[in-house]
Amino acid sequence: MSNCTNGCGCDGHSHDHQKEHDCGCNGHNHGEHHHDHKKIYLTLTDNSQLECDVIDIFEANSKNYIAVLPKDSETALLYGFTDGEEGPQLNNIESDEEYAVATKAFLDTVNTDHE
Repeated sequence: MSNCTNGCGCDGHSHDHQKEHDCGCNGHNHGEHHHDHKKIYLTLTDNSQLECDVIDIFEANSKNYIAVLPKDSETALLYGFTDGEEGPQLNNIESDEEYAVATKAFLDTVNTDHE
């Protein structure tokens, strides 16, 4: 049972709710959590650029995925990820089933990092 009343989902583990920064971790003090995320720039359909922090690259069902956090956003975006001869490539996740698998793997990774 959680003693925390901040709605952060921490299940009462020790961290500082007052610490403020914009890395997307809701102010948690993660000890080994680093705030110097790599940047990636996504080209949108209107050819504008969206600056994002790379949160994690992870695997689910033998496929690689990437989680990115757009600047000034609190919502991570998930993409398929390959790193081939032409450099890193992000691919849209086409099916709801695959998106559910990638989301669960990402959340499991994030929750493991916070323990």
